[in-house]
Amino acid sequence: MEIETTTCLSLEHYQLIQLLSEQYAMPMRSFISALIGFAAEIDLMSPTTFTCLTYRKRGTTWKRLHLMLFADEYEFFMDIRKVWKMSLARVIEFCLDNILDEFLRFLDSKIVEEDYYTDSYRYRNYCFEFCREENIQTGKFYWGIHPEIIQKTKNVTP
Repeated sequence: MEIETTTCLSLEHYQLIQLLSEQYAMPMRSFISALIGFAAEIDLMSPTTFTCLTYRKRGTTWKRLHLMLFADEYEFFMDIRKVWKMSLARVIEFCLDNILDEFLRFLDSKIVEEDYYTDSYRYRNYCFEFCREENIQTGKFYWGIHPEIIQKTKNVTP
């Protein structure tokens, strides 16, 4: 299942993504998805609390980008928005401005290993846990399967 969404990027960032996705023979949506996933894995941003969402800079020349995302990618992007308190456009631009060189080195190393960018299960290994802690309803989400979650799902017989 694919989910359609639209975001607007500065013309400079749009052209950069277009150029790099052509250079790496990846669709733009795959390049963006891999970039954001990489940023989350290296803990680029700490979670932000008690603030409003930040948006891309106004007054710049921008271009609309139509994305067709898998359902798990879309949910992951929405989680990133909530945790980093940034619009999707701002997340993309932030990643391009702050980790692009590191991401491209990572991508180049994967090409050498012939692993490339295809990871069909990139966002399949994150999960939620809801519980009460000291009478407070709590929700946790894990970007990766936490060992305790695996243990909880096993049928343990006494």
